Amino acid sequence: MGVISITLIFVIVAAGCGADSGPNVPAAPRSVPTATLPPAAGGPTAVAPAAPPQSAAAVVNGTSIPLAAYQMQASQFEAALVAQGLDPNSPTGQAQIAQMRAQILDSMIDDVLIAQGAAKEGVAVSDADLEAAMQRLISDAGGQAAFDQSLVAAGQTLDDARAVQRTQMLNNLMRDRVLANVPTTAEQVHARHILVDSQAAADALLAQLKAGADFVQMAQQSSQDSLTRANGGDMGWFPRGWLPSKEVEDAAFALQPGQISDVVQSAFGFHSIQVIERDPNRALPPEKLLELQKQAFEKWLAGLRAAAKVERLAGQ
Repeated sequence: MGVISITLIFVIVAAGCGADSGPNVPAAPRSVPTATLPPAAGGPTAVAPAAPPQSAAAVVNGTSIPLAAYQMQASQFEAALVAQGLDPNSPTGQAQIAQMRAQILDSMIDDVLIAQGAAKEGVAVSDADLEAAMQRLISDAGGQAAFDQSLVAAGQTLDDARAVQRTQMLNNLMRDRVLANVPTTAEQVHARHILVDSQAAADALLAQLKAGADFVQMAQQSSQDSLTRANGGDMGWFPRGWLPSKEVEDAAFALQPGQISDVVQSAFGFHSIQVIERDPNRALPPEKLLELQKQAFEKWLAGLRAAAKVERLAGQ
């Protein structure tokens, strides 16, 4: 997803949200429906006609995203930025608005791709589940009158709100379907390292370590990694795919407890690595699990993007 979407869709993953979660987990903040799609099995029975290409912001595998929907979202976001003090006429303001518009269109395209993927897998939001979610929204707003007033303030109709809610719920269903395949445990190592900026310095440190120098003390004295230096270079437990340096990670997973690696070069410098412990099936802490879930969902969505035929028309 775009910068807006991939973050928001995972805001409440760690809380175990289901497919009928409220409006806080859309692919992006929505004000109007993003596209008109044929109903999946068990889905809505009434669908508005697709926007013709000349009035589309983009066309995704033959499905049009209405230009009016895109323009309304972009206008609302631009108004919010201006209200926060952005000067829309300045070079900085124009650049931020252009970036925001691109992110909105990317997010709307992702919504369509997710809906198309759901249709292929026979996943849909039932009318009963949608109505139950709408009733919760109405209740949370303080009743029907207050909810109607909020729609007027947002420039929405009730049909708009239902379409927004259906999109959010469908996104959640597909998110949960993808995340169901993400394991909650993984092989992990507990390791420490010493980072220096030259091969010569790393070789000298490694010679001292092999001669029996204490790794923790050497890290505290010599490591240039300010995040781990104070605690002796301790990087904690981590699974594969977690560290920013694949070279350091690969070296750590090649070691047994107590072993020290040869000098490893990465984009950050030169490392000596020592493994403290290994666990073949250790539970992932919440922040690591969330990151792996985000990676899994982004990989799935990237596959949809790669296979899609997308024509961006807005802003071209």
